[in-house]
Amino acid sequence: MSVLRKPLPATFRINACCQFYKDICSKLKNDFRRYLESEVSSENGEDAIRPLPWYPGNLAWHLNFSRKELRKNRALESFHEFLKHESEVGNITRQEAVSMVPPLFLNVQPDHHILDMCASPGSKTFQLLEMIHQSKEPGLLPGALVMANDLYVQRCDLLIHNTKRMCTANLIVTNHEAQNFPDCSLANDYSEAYKDTCKPQGLEFDRILCDVPCSGDGTIRKGHEMWRKWNSGMGNQLHLLQVNIAMHGIALLKVGGRMVYSTCSMNPVENEAVVAELLRRSGNSVELLDVSSELPELVRRPGLSTWKVQDRGSLFQTHDDVPHDRKNVVLPSMFPSSNGTEETHTVRGDVEVNIDDRSSLKNCNIEETRKINHDTDGLSINSNKKLDCTSNILNSKFPLHRCMRIVPHDQNSGAFFIAVLHKLSPLNGCQIQGTKIQHPPAKGITVQPQKEPEPETRLYETILTHQQNNVSKVVDSAEVLESSRAESGDRMKLQKQSRWKGVDPVLFFKDEVVIKSIISFFGIKESFPLQGHLVTRSTDNARRIYYVSKSVKKILELNAEVGEQLKIVSLGIKMFESHRSKDCCSCAYRLSYEGLSLLLPYVSKRILYASPLDFHRLLQYRSINFAHFVDARFGEEAASLMPGCCVVVLLEGHKHVDSICKDPSTIAIVCWRGKGTMNVMVSPPDRKDLLERMAYRFGLKACAEED
Repeated sequence: MSVLRKPLPATFRINACCQFYKDICSKLKNDFRRYLESEVSSENGEDAIRPLPWYPGNLAWHLNFSRKELRKNRALESFHEFLKHESEVGNITRQEAVSMVPPLFLNVQPDHHILDMCASPGSKTFQLLEMIHQSKEPGLLPGALVMANDLYVQRCDLLIHNTKRMCTANLIVTNHEAQNFPDCSLANDYSEAYKDTCKPQGLEFDRILCDVPCSGDGTIRKGHEMWRKWNSGMGNQLHLLQVNIAMHGIALLKVGGRMVYSTCSMNPVENEAVVAELLRRSGNSVELLDVSSELPELVRRPGLSTWKVQDRGSLFQTHDDVPHDRKNVVLPSMFPSSNGTEETHTVRGDVEVNIDDRSSLKNCNIEETRKINHDTDGLSINSNKKLDCTSNILNSKFPLHRCMRIVPHDQNSGAFFIAVLHKLSPLNGCQIQGTKIQHPPAKGITVQPQKEPEPETRLYETILTHQQNNVSKVVDSAEVLESSRAESGDRMKLQKQSRWKGVDPVLFFKDEVVIKSIISFFGIKESFPLQGHLVTRSTDNARRIYYVSKSVKKILELNAEVGEQLKIVSLGIKMFESHRSKDCCSCAYRLSYEGLSLLLPYVSKRILYASPLDFHRLLQYRSINFAHFVDARFGEEAASLMPGCCVVVLLEGHKHVDSICKDPSTIAIVCWRGKGTMNVMVSPPDRKDLLERMAYRFGLKACAEED
């Protein structure tokens, strides 16, 4: 409780895939570390900033001050500005330390298909994208893909905004209820789906991150409103939704695949009880992995094997103890296993109990129950009172000690629960159908729909709305999902309009004339596959053309075959944009800066090489007359180029022009060669980022505009 009342230390993670990863690491270790140690008060001391010891590669950093202190302390102003800017351009991600843990236990490999079932706001999705891009061969796209899903359109917008900084062709963002995420099955029924286990019959994933909506009491250090809003009933309301989401995740998981179930809650009803129910429903198809040897420096505690369930101020040890009128609210799956061999304990405590009426409400005073502490060995109860009682406590038959509990007072963090599940064999039809809601809500007990939450954090209002949508099964969404496949005669029509209201269709861009003109204008080599990898969201005169990886392309083809079951709100990387220039350009499209790093090694035309000084001047002034470049030869080359889009590459040191574009560390920008000027086509945040790199590497400071 003492730690929970203290502000949560700020933490962030460096994107190891970003172009300037080494510069950022150097700046942190050599500049900011010394600066913070000298400027920050002695209360924080030498450890004002340090890498998290358990995160691989020293990529995650811990600050001994909160985000509020970062904003308010004037001594930290420059460091705060550094964090804001680097976060905006995607070089770092500001993320709670415990939130970084679940993806690390997925053991992601270069060819994996990964599903993030409840992805917004996207910090874990970004982490997964970093993993697949780190594992790829230089100059090639990874074979893996990440599919990130969220229920709310507004939260999907936040998810897209946060993952856009990664500039990846291997991401699909979808908008579905997680418990009803489409499997895009080509089979008519469950028996047919598992007729040939060697041949995929729909969507299957090698890894699934199931970070479900929860009551959020683990975030209490950063969300102080939780002290006022939290109540134990929130976990009970969400339990069944969590089970259904996770069980559906297991159904979508490949045999041999791994799923991580996690919450930012400390409530066993949302944690161990859910895992036990998953194991109970799955039979021998799923096992709970022991990952205690992984990330050895991460302090974690084993999962609970026994707990009580609280409802309306009362604690219950078994479902039999629950009053009859509450049995459809307090479910059997919320309790430790009642199947198989059970051990019982005699526990003495200070809670007054009416032992003559075991099926009725036990006389537990709510203030007294707050003194009950659940620890890793079971129940620890204050026994100073004169009145005590004896009761039987059930232990789960499942190895729930393999789950992980991260508590705030062990490593000065938030709280998190993590369980790693491994799929051994396919689920049978009954198990899959069993993932649907089995218990109706209590009569007269409904969760009122809440106002759409602020997107920055997973507040409990969002969680309750998830539950409401789960119980009521929103009609529009259910009706759409019922029509699983379109008739073959309608497929051409579906190619021109989306079946999802308010969502633009995903169309393969097949205009051969335009594609050939782009290839010819920029000299794009045949080794870079454009055909079949370009998509657009517009039915007429595509303004933006996106590039998708081979793995994403296959998903799109499957989705088209099953009648667009997936509601795709974003995908791929923006590669080309149409322009309306009157400069007599022979190509109707220009390059997008987002896709430049991917395409640059394969571009053979329209490239200019600038000295550091001229490159810096371009970034600083955005538009420069050909005659005003320091290097006269560069100005002449720019003037001799035909009007239109071009690439300007920074020529560093003694690098040879034949190899510079193939070097991943090469800095380049998209420009427009106008009538008499060279104009930079890079966003202000990216320009600022590049100017800072120039200053760090070459000592070139930004000039005042009047200079």
